[in-house]
Amino acid sequence: MSPGHTNLLKQLTKHFGDAPSLLWDPSEEAPSVGCAYFPAEKTGRPWGTLVTYGMSLEPMVMDERAEDTDTPRAEMIAYVNENETRLDDLANWLCFTGAFPSLQEPPTFLGWGHTIHMGELFPNSSLTTLLTLTSIVKADNEPAFKVDNEDVSFLWLTFLTDAEYALKKEHGVNAILDLFSAYKHPVTLDRFRKSYV
Repeated sequence: MSPGHTNLLKQLTKHFGDAPSLLWDPSEEAPSVGCAYFPAEKTGRPWGTLVTYGMSLEPMVMDERAEDTDTPRAEMIAYVNENETRLDDLANWLCFTGAFPSLQEPPTFLGWGHTIHMGELFPNSSLTTLLTLTSIVKADNEPAFKVDNEDVSFLWLTFLTDAEYALKKEHGVNAILDLFSAYKHPVTLDRFRKSYV
C-alpha cells in the first residue's frame, strides 16, 4: 500500500471515529482504489459505511458540466444495514466507480447526478445503473479532509432500475430525487427493491 493510501486511511479513521474493520486492497494497476468498511458499532451510526480510498489521490478532470458542489478530488461512499454480511459485491462496485473517471478516454469526472448504466449489478436484482449524488448523511456531505491542500468530498453511490434510468435521461436527476423523496428511498442499499417507476 502506498503512503498516499495509508494517509487516506488515517483521514477516514479520523472522520469516522475509529479504524475500519475490513479492507479491500487497492488494485495494483493505476488507478489504485481500495475500499474500507466502518461498521455501525465502531462509528455510532445506525448503519455500516463502505468508502473507497485512493480515488482522491489523483484529481479528476473537470469540464463545463461540473456543478459548484463538484470537487476534483472525491471518494465513493455507500451505506449498508448493520446486519449486512455480503459486502464484496458492493465494495467491488465502489472500487469500479472510484476508478471509472481516470479509465475513460479522455479522462472525465463523476459528480452530483451522474449515472453509469451497467446491466445487472446484483444477482436477481432489478438494479442496473450506478448513480452518484452528494451524500444525504449530513456528516458526509461536506468536504471531509484535504489531499495536496484540495478538498476531498464523498460521492454517495446509489442505484437505479432501467425505468428510473430512462426517467433520469429524459427529465434529469431532479425527477429521480422527487421519486426518492416520495418513496422514502433508504440511505442503505436494498439490492432487491422494486422500481419506483
